[in-house]
Amino acid sequence: LFAAVIVVYVWVRRTLALGIIYLSQKLFWKLRKQVLALILKASYQQLSTRKSRVYSVLVNDVNMLTSTSLSFIEFATASIVSIACLVYLASISLVLFAITLGIAIIGITVYQVGSVRNRRHFEKSRTLEDRFIENLNAILGGFKEIFLEPRKGKAIFEKKVNTIANDAFSNTTSALTGFLSNQITGQILFYVLISSVLIFFSVYLDISAAATVNYVFILLYLLSSIEAIMVLLPNIMRAKVSSSRVMNLRKELEEVNFDNNIPEKFMTRDEFLSISVKDLTYQYGETDQSFGIGPISFEVQKGETVFIYGGNGTGKTTFVHNIMGLRHPTAGETYLNGIPVDTTNYSYYRSIFTAVFSDFYLFKEVLVEEHFNEEKWYEYLKLFELDGLVKTEGSSFSTVDLSTGQRKRLALIVALLENKPVLVLDEWAADQDPYFRKKFYTEILPSLKQEGLTIIAITHDDKYYHCADKLYKMDYGCLVEEDVNVHATTALLSSNGTVLSNS
Repeated sequence: LFAAVIVVYVWVRRTLALGIIYLSQKLFWKLRKQVLALILKASYQQLSTRKSRVYSVLVNDVNMLTSTSLSFIEFATASIVSIACLVYLASISLVLFAITLGIAIIGITVYQVGSVRNRRHFEKSRTLEDRFIENLNAILGGFKEIFLEPRKGKAIFEKKVNTIANDAFSNTTSALTGFLSNQITGQILFYVLISSVLIFFSVYLDISAAATVNYVFILLYLLSSIEAIMVLLPNIMRAKVSSSRVMNLRKELEEVNFDNNIPEKFMTRDEFLSISVKDLTYQYGETDQSFGIGPISFEVQKGETVFIYGGNGTGKTTFVHNIMGLRHPTAGETYLNGIPVDTTNYSYYRSIFTAVFSDFYLFKEVLVEEHFNEEKWYEYLKLFELDGLVKTEGSSFSTVDLSTGQRKRLALIVALLENKPVLVLDEWAADQDPYFRKKFYTEILPSLKQEGLTIIAITHDDKYYHCADKLYKMDYGCLVEEDVNVHATTALLSSNGTVLSNS
């Protein structure tokens, strides 16, 4: 019988453990996929303010939940053993069982009082973890600047990371110390109970020596199970905090009710006619002092090349982001081919744009296979003078280890392969050498225009403003149209002056 019990125990323990391993891994990837799916449906505004939190949830919180789930077998085993011990104690002496239960209730009360404080400490530590991730991203993202000026890195490390580390150390240590105090308090209560049974209750209640020995033996067995539970409780408390973080992030992303759907139909270049905005405004904050743009009225027709220039911080990029749908205007109306853009057709509207941003990200492949047109690919490689530098293996690039200017050229090629009606460029030519900058404005842009592409470009290259069909200046959040012909005349005079000077 004993051998059978051992075999059953081993089989049940292994079966449950394998089940928990399977479920924990399923939970791990299910949570990650759910959060990532919500991110892909989120708006640019939603995600831009939550990057550190998203990273921390996916890396720290999900890991905490899955690692804690692996301890479930030990926790469940200890709980079952504890219940079995209490039942057995009741069969020996109901009076001693009642005393034991009373001591247990005192221990649970002490634990509950302390756990409220301990959980607050864990929550503070978890909030500090978000701040740590934020500063880690600052170090990794700004490492070039830090490498040139090490005092920047020193300032982040000493003023921020050290402060976060000290606060997190204090909070986590306080929480774990609280759990340790609860555990020691529980042990003291049990040792007092055991001593009381041996010295007082066994004599006062006239309990036999055999029953007393059995009772004490079971109490010691019960104590080991309760200790196992107490050891696991801090991780369970952390998992509870992590669970709240995951659920809160999911709720925030779901409540906005933003759905970045893939349109059933995409607009072709031939179908595109115009974009117009009326009285568009956008405010970053809710106070009068916060930066904003507008009201702006703007229109771009099919096949036009529009340049926007202005000083730093005047709102050029903010305006373009509003035009593209990356940010939602605070007020104003947007029209596509004369049709108002609203929540019912917003994803369709955004799909007409392709872009190369100033802080562009270059993927290592053309991710949408339908975008890869081999004939166009080789044509653009030659046009942008990257033939021989980059090859393709399927839709993947042989390398993206190029200069910044060459990487921007490759990013623009990928954008052009999408065959969208409207191309948006943010300071694209800023990283090109003078030769290729001239080629871009005088050869590439006219060539793209002949392909039926509509171009909106932010640029500071005043030498080439005459290459645009429309020219706008952004100043203090206001957009003003300027005469392209004036700049064309200035460019011509400048060119003639250079020729005469050279002569």
